[in-house]
Amino acid sequence: MLTHWELEHYRQLYRNQIDRLVETLTVRLLPTFDSVHAEVEALQQEAYRASRECANDGNGLDPQTAHEAAFEASLAHFDIVLDLRQGLQNMFAVSLYHLFEQQVRAFHVRVLNHKPLKFGPDVLKAWDKTLPDPVLTKEQRSGLDELRLLANTVKHGDGASAQELYTAAPHLFLADYEQDALDDPTVIVHKPDIGTPLFGQDLFVRLDDIHRYRQLLNGVWSAYLEALHGAGRS
Repeated sequence: MLTHWELEHYRQLYRNQIDRLVETLTVRLLPTFDSVHAEVEALQQEAYRASRECANDGNGLDPQTAHEAAFEASLAHFDIVLDLRQGLQNMFAVSLYHLFEQQVRAFHVRVLNHKPLKFGPDVLKAWDKTLPDPVLTKEQRSGLDELRLLANTVKHGDGASAQELYTAAPHLFLADYEQDALDDPTVIVHKPDIGTPLFGQDLFVRLDDIHRYRQLLNGVWSAYLEALHGAGRS
């Protein structure tokens, strides 16, 4: 089905797209959040200054109240920024999955000249029917299923996909300080309600997960392109 040139061309093309998407998150976007501590300090100073000015106007505001106002202002900002950072990571997991789906559908129609199919998984099933041996490992298939469920959970919040995802990858539902609970057999971890994962709440995709999904998708493409190339030689 594929010449050697096509094999190498599309493997490089799709790998570049996936890698550049991840680099956009890790190199261009996430470093902008590094300034949050400076922002918090500036907010604290401004809130403290405003509180002291209010006290100097004869309103009797004591220094302790000024410190508390500064702390509350900075804490609210810090929490929102961290939620936004987490939401961005959650959103990029969705982007990775749907980029992969779009790549698969475009390749199916434009390169293999087949009739369009609606979903990426439908295309992969169609390819599998034309190939003599299973293409993906058990780990790759479970990884794709996890990423699909994750994309649905981030977009829709609580629901059937979230319940299935919790069974497949419970660590995604726990903040960093809760991770030890997964290793403690005496602790029963209940799936929390998924409210607003696009704002970084209730679901926690980490950079390790993003890189794991990147490697997964690149590996899936390599496996299918090699299989389709081999089918063309036989």
